[in-house]
Amino acid sequence: MKIRHGRRMQCAPPPRVSSRPATREGDIATDAGALQVLTFLHAPGPGGVERIALRLIAGWQRAGTTVHLVLGDPDGPMADDRIAGSVVPVPFRRPARVLNWRTLAMLRACLRAVRTRRPDIIFCPGNSYTIIAVLLKIRLGQHCPPILAKISNDLIRADMPVPLRACYTMWLRIQGRAIDHFAVLSEPMARETVTRLRIDPARVHVVPNPVLSLADLDRCAQLPRTASHGGGRRFVAVGRLEPQKNYPLMLRAFAAASRPEDRLTIYGDGRERAALHALARRLGIDTRVDFAGFRADILKRLSDHDVLLLSSRYEGQPGAVVEALARGIAIIATRCCGSMAPLLDDGALGALVPRDDEQAFAQAIRMARPTPMDSSRAREKAAAFTLESAVPAYDRLFRHILNGAPAGQRGAAHPPARHSLEAQPS
Repeated sequence: MKIRHGRRMQCAPPPRVSSRPATREGDIATDAGALQVLTFLHAPGPGGVERIALRLIAGWQRAGTTVHLVLGDPDGPMADDRIAGSVVPVPFRRPARVLNWRTLAMLRACLRAVRTRRPDIIFCPGNSYTIIAVLLKIRLGQHCPPILAKISNDLIRADMPVPLRACYTMWLRIQGRAIDHFAVLSEPMARETVTRLRIDPARVHVVPNPVLSLADLDRCAQLPRTASHGGGRRFVAVGRLEPQKNYPLMLRAFAAASRPEDRLTIYGDGRERAALHALARRLGIDTRVDFAGFRADILKRLSDHDVLLLSSRYEGQPGAVVEALARGIAIIATRCCGSMAPLLDDGALGALVPRDDEQAFAQAIRMARPTPMDSSRAREKAAAFTLESAVPAYDRLFRHILNGAPAGQRGAAHPPARHSLEAQPS
């Protein structure tokens, strides 16, 4: 059933995080009535935002939602996980010496998709994509379908220099004025979003982050833990090799506090790979640190390790930590976002250290034990972050938003005549 202009739908209240999902993977129940959702990704991976978005899209489609994905680059580490539905390609013709050409090309493709596909709602998958959401709202105005943006990262950004942080604060206020609703990953993130964007709390909704499926939880319970052959502790880190993850702090802390028989494996790739290799050599730990590159089967690989390390400056709700909880291994993490303390039960499920505190991180490594945490408690925590919880919650949230949207925004959008940007060749 397609939502048309002026048609009102009854819906459930905004969803709350469920501690125990009621459905199984492949049998995701939602309210009756198919919706059409438009979303956009630069490429299928390798970041966590893209991975979660692809999981959501696949889940929405299995539940009967029509998803139109504007996909910038069809290639990527997770290309095999692309949805089988309606993919809108972005034809790139790079203008000479023009920055952000991919964003402009994606914006043009999104404008065309809104006009031709007429989605009921637009889903912005993460912080790095809000520029497209804001430009869509500016371009389409009252003809723009309601936009729901997911807050995927910490908004305080204490890592930024003060002048840049002031500009970022202004950008957040612009988002608060342009975007209709925001999906966040925890109650602390909800409070932070209301404060930083200066918006009505009714526009902010806590929704489960689908890091896992129920089948993943079952596999975690069945996978055996492997034993260490060298007798040392096996540390592991998961994430892109980018400044946000603060791997130099991790490597320095590992060099200072690890034992000669300990090993560290880092799964991920990125711009800092060469610099981190060089730092490991200077610290004399290059023979004990394995830069293993991107891997899609992290849950399985966590069985070969004892302690997860997370040294990030900022995050939203790290998927790797949820996966480590599901697998029942020890965790050392920085307080990189408001979601970390409730995720680790204020330190009961893992060691929490201040961000950028190398000595505290080293001390946590020094004290780490290669023994599983309270596995049952950890898996119970991880069970709140499943696809089977997230898909029905988003469906209820979509309908809640559409029920309150002005008649001109609900259903198929009819944008005005082409803007000059849209008229440019693509």
